[in-house]
Amino acid sequence: MFKNSVFKGLTKREIEDLVNAVKHGKYWRISPMSKEFICVVALSRARLKSRRGMYAKATHFGRVEVSKDAAKFCRKWRVLLVDTRRMLAVSVLTWRAFNLIVSKGLGPEVCAMLLVGKIPCYFNTSTVLKISGGKHQQSN
Repeated sequence: MFKNSVFKGLTKREIEDLVNAVKHGKYWRISPMSKEFICVVALSRARLKSRRGMYAKATHFGRVEVSKDAAKFCRKWRVLLVDTRRMLAVSVLTWRAFNLIVSKGLGPEVCAMLLVGKIPCYFNTSTVLKISGGKHQQSN
């Protein structure tokens, strides 16, 4: 049923979670301490031009503006990291990368990267593992 490349490598449970998130218009705070940054699921590619980038359909908002750098990675079923102060999606995450950030408690690190302007425009599992590896190295 789901043979799209976005679902490649995901377990059946992860696919079901993603589909249910879309059905119910879900959003998540990236960090429990910050309400300024939330994650939503993209429902379309970012194709319509806007002042700061491109527009894409997304859960929760209906339509969200995606920065120029992140727009080229925006695809249906990917997760958009939205700065609610500017109402701008600044980064795109794969579903597996989003789950890793949540499960490893890396939300505060991602928020810190956002605040200093050093956020990558695309997160995949290797990007998240680099962040989590740096976290463990600092604690030693």
